[in-house]
Amino acid sequence: MATVRDTVGPDIDFGVEAHWKYDVCDAINMCKAIEGVKPMWLEDPVPPSNPDAMAAVTRASNVPICTGENLYTREGFRRLIELNGVDIVYIDIPKSGGLLESKRIHDLADNYYIPTAAHNPASPVGTIASCHAAASMRDFRIHELAKYIDWWGDLVVHDGPIIENGYHTIRDRPGLGIDLNPDVAKAHLAPGETWWG
Repeated sequence: MATVRDTVGPDIDFGVEAHWKYDVCDAINMCKAIEGVKPMWLEDPVPPSNPDAMAAVTRASNVPICTGENLYTREGFRRLIELNGVDIVYIDIPKSGGLLESKRIHDLADNYYIPTAAHNPASPVGTIASCHAAASMRDFRIHELAKYIDWWGDLVVHDGPIIENGYHTIRDRPGLGIDLNPDVAKAHLAPGETWWG
C-alpha cells in the first residue's frame, strides 16, 4: 500500500477492496496496517450478511469502511445504517432496487449522516441511469466506472463525451439523454439472442 501511495501521491484517492474475505479480527488488523497510507476506504472487509460484524469493524477502524454492493432495497440496508455500521453506503443502483429505491436508500443513510457512493459493473445505459440517480443524492461521493470492454462507449449515441476528466455530465435531453446504437448492440448480442429493437 505504501508503494501505491508513493506512486499516486498524497492528493489522489484510492480504495482498498477486501471482497468479504476477512473475519472481524483480521479486518480490524488490516485497517490498522493500511491506515498510514490514508486510503479513501476499505471496501467490504467482512461478509455483508452480518451488519453487527461490519459495525464492529467500522467502530474499530480509522480507515473509512464502505459496503453495500450486495445489499438490496432499503430493508437490506436498514440495520447496517441504523447501527451506523458503515462509513459510506455503497449502492449498486441498477440492482439494489432501481433508481427510486436507491434514492430512498440514500435518504435513509443521509438521516444517519452517512454519505453514499455507487458500485457500478453496469453497461453504459446502466451507468448513465445510475449517474442520474446519484445526481439527486445530497451527500454523494463517487461513482465507480466499469469500462471493461472496447466498444463500451459506442453502445450509446449522445452529444459530447459521456465521461470527461473523471466527471459524468447529465445531458439536458429527455430521459437519460442517450439513444442505443443499434449497429453496436446487434454486433454484440449474446449467442442465441435476437435483436428486439
